[in-house]
Amino acid sequence: MNPKIITVRTRRDKNKYTTDGIFAFTAGTRTILIKGEGDEIATAVETAVDLKRRMYPGVDISNISISSRRNNYGNYGRNQDSRIRGQHYKRNSKNHNKELISRIEIELSTK
Repeated sequence: MNPKIITVRTRRDKNKYTTDGIFAFTAGTRTILIKGEGDEIATAVETAVDLKRRMYPGVDISNISISSRRNNYGNYGRNQDSRIRGQHYKRNSKNHNKELISRIEIELSTK
């Protein structure tokens, strides 16, 4: 059976993510995968801890994976004013490829 995937996008919806997880477990889902990246890593961790606390004897954190990906958008907005005025700017190629976005995946499963 495929796990239910909860992708954390905003901190504002933290309670919604928690209730989605509770409803999934009570409906019979055995595994939930909570994903968060960038600034929402903390929200993903808090959601997992809330689910574990509320469903305590029946739920365990079975796996946590941490990774990162390259930022595909670069820093196009930084020197936009100079481009508008017709001036060319040289992007710092050394730092451009090093912009990484961290991500976390937390797997919760029933015992």
